[in-house]
Amino acid sequence: MSAHLPGLKRYSARAGLYGRFRNQAASTTRRTIRALVVSTALVGSGFLTTNLVLSPAAAQTVPVEQTDPNAQLLLKANQLIYNNDTEVVTAQGDVQLDYDGYKVVADEVSYDQKTRRVKARGRVEILEPDGSRIFADEVDLTDDFADGFVNALRVETTDDTRFAAESAERFAGQKTVFHHGVYTACKACQERPERAPIWQVKAEKIILNGVEKTVTYRNARFELFGKPIAFLPYFSHADPSVKRKSGFLIPRIANSDDKGFSYQQAYFWAINDTQDITFTGTGFTKQGFLGQAKWRHQLDSGIYTLHVAGIRQRNRSEFENIPDRLETDRGFLATTGSFNINSRWSFGWNVMAQTDDSFANTYDIEGYSTVNITNTAYLRGLHDRSYFDLSGYYYDVQGSSYQIEDQQAVVLPTLDYNYLTTPETLGGNLSLDINATRITRQDLSADTGAAIPANGDARTYGIDGDTTRTSANLEWKKTYSSGGLLLTPALSVYADATDVSGFQSVNGAENVANGTTVRFMPKASLEASYPLLMRASGSSHIFEPVGQLLLRPDLNTNSVLPNEDAQSLVFDATTLFDHDKFSGYDRIESGTRANIGLRYSGIFSNGFSLNGLVGQSFHLAGDNPYRQGDLVNAGLESGLDTDVSDYVAALGLSTNSGLSLSSQARFDNTDFGLRRAELAAAYSASRWSAATSYTFIDAQPIGGFDVDRQQVNVSGSYKVTDNWTTFGSASFDIQNGNLISDSVGISYHDECFTFTLSFSESRDRFTGQESNREIGFRFSLRTIGDFDQSVDFDTLSDIGN
Repeated sequence: MSAHLPGLKRYSARAGLYGRFRNQAASTTRRTIRALVVSTALVGSGFLTTNLVLSPAAAQTVPVEQTDPNAQLLLKANQLIYNNDTEVVTAQGDVQLDYDGYKVVADEVSYDQKTRRVKARGRVEILEPDGSRIFADEVDLTDDFADGFVNALRVETTDDTRFAAESAERFAGQKTVFHHGVYTACKACQERPERAPIWQVKAEKIILNGVEKTVTYRNARFELFGKPIAFLPYFSHADPSVKRKSGFLIPRIANSDDKGFSYQQAYFWAINDTQDITFTGTGFTKQGFLGQAKWRHQLDSGIYTLHVAGIRQRNRSEFENIPDRLETDRGFLATTGSFNINSRWSFGWNVMAQTDDSFANTYDIEGYSTVNITNTAYLRGLHDRSYFDLSGYYYDVQGSSYQIEDQQAVVLPTLDYNYLTTPETLGGNLSLDINATRITRQDLSADTGAAIPANGDARTYGIDGDTTRTSANLEWKKTYSSGGLLLTPALSVYADATDVSGFQSVNGAENVANGTTVRFMPKASLEASYPLLMRASGSSHIFEPVGQLLLRPDLNTNSVLPNEDAQSLVFDATTLFDHDKFSGYDRIESGTRANIGLRYSGIFSNGFSLNGLVGQSFHLAGDNPYRQGDLVNAGLESGLDTDVSDYVAALGLSTNSGLSLSSQARFDNTDFGLRRAELAAAYSASRWSAATSYTFIDAQPIGGFDVDRQQVNVSGSYKVTDNWTTFGSASFDIQNGNLISDSVGISYHDECFTFTLSFSESRDRFTGQESNREIGFRFSLRTIGDFDQSVDFDTLSDIGN
């Protein structure tokens, strides 16, 4: 006997067949819908999250909402049928189920009370609360979700990833098997939807194991533009319910003349929720096996790591440089840490030790392959208007063409403290700056022998022995305004004490002596500025004349103190109004000085803006500190070593069309000869962008540069299509007539796939001899992972070998 009840009906009926259907099937239907939605969603999102096989980083899962057992279930259909003989309840015609945020649409949904199976047929579509859509031709599940079958499954998630399979089965509530599955993160072509996506993964079977928390692929094939590019009989990764899963990572291959062809394979071992180790083995055809292990441990307040690596070189004679060609057993140990003590205080470290001066650079150890490595440990605090930093540094310079390791400074410790307050009685700002530094060096770092310039001006960059300096500066500053005139008086007092011990007088540093030197420097200053606003048709302009007067006594201790942190001095428009233009504490400005200049800014109705500055500095009384040479001749040839300084100027233009221009220059104070210049231009449009810069520095014989220095850099890119872009760059030493570096490349990018191929060269700026050639490529499959590789070639002929 069958009962046919046409029309749109709801579960709110209180009697008859509706009441019976509700009483017998409502709870089962709830479980069925939950099984249908949750299990399918888990399977889909588990497949879609595949990056764990490529990286030990935490996986991002698609959240699955838990259904509310008390939620109301709504059913809409054209016809509802209950067969008393077969005990099958069937909803037909535009069936819609709405339950706790999940919506199910199908042509027909039926429940068999004898077999306890629910079937949804015909254009089945499930909409999850997060917006993901699941499509199937037919869904067949038991009401306890332990077993099930989904036919012609298709999943579309909110992040534009797609999964399809001819069928899927679920066994014992623990394992789901997809048959002939396909996955991609690419959108279908709107003009030609039948065209294959840019990339996709096809597999004969995809198995989701709920107990082992793994997703396994059988006979998987990677396709690019519809063509297979890789075949893997078997591979697996963690499912979304675990953040980290042990497994092999993507291998890397490379080639070099001295190490040969190499293959690198890493294995990630997730020890527990807070610890993991990455083991990496690299085989070199010329040098043997390089082993690495990196341990990470996450604590509540931070994380620390331990990294070890080692190799026994088989053919060290393949190397040209020292120490590579002298060492057999080589290795390194490194550790990092970063911890938050509380919301204000933190500490950390980054320390490396190796058997020689170049191992990590030669073997491209991740995080330690650069020429300059800074080992450091620190304790830092920040609170309101105060700052504290206690640090230590040791500098590694890798490679034989640099100063030997014993010439590098050990800075232990260096202390910086800054406090800023607003005193009620004085007003304005009162600041206190404290610095304490201790530097130890085994060997003198200086020009020696053939490195001494022809003019005989030897330079000592760092003395041997121990140097300890403690300094403090207390300053008050306040700005007053009257009738548009801005006046800023300032008073400060600076004092420091420097102790030198263990120094041996050699190489032009005979004036430095072991012992303690004390310096004291009071200062009074006044800055005045008067901004003038001018308006014109379609533009507004601000002209602001600025003048400074700084009063200080003389101080002449430069020749008896080392200079470690004030060796770089650049006088330009950005430093014109600095009270002390030296870059560090070891040199301080003295005497009476005035700085004057004119600032300008303009805004135009067409969107253009213009800003500029021109000015000059004057030494008025006392000994000019920039004319007093020290161990590195800091200040000489700076443009400040005359009583009337060079002119400095800057001008910048920005437009609303993508064009920007900037320039800075220093001109001789007597004949306006160009002493230093920096020019830059950049343009960006919808299809292309370009940038260029030019730098000129006049000869500085005292500083060791007997000729002018000129360099030009250019770079640009052109978007050939919406997806394809070409790019390139070059640097040219004009003075020596040599191309320093150049690179070209092409890239493809869309919402699911990125590919880059590049070629770069570098050369010695003086000889023009090629030092490195490299071909690099990188491709990224969204949600799958990245793969990048570079190959070095000494000559282009190596590419064909």
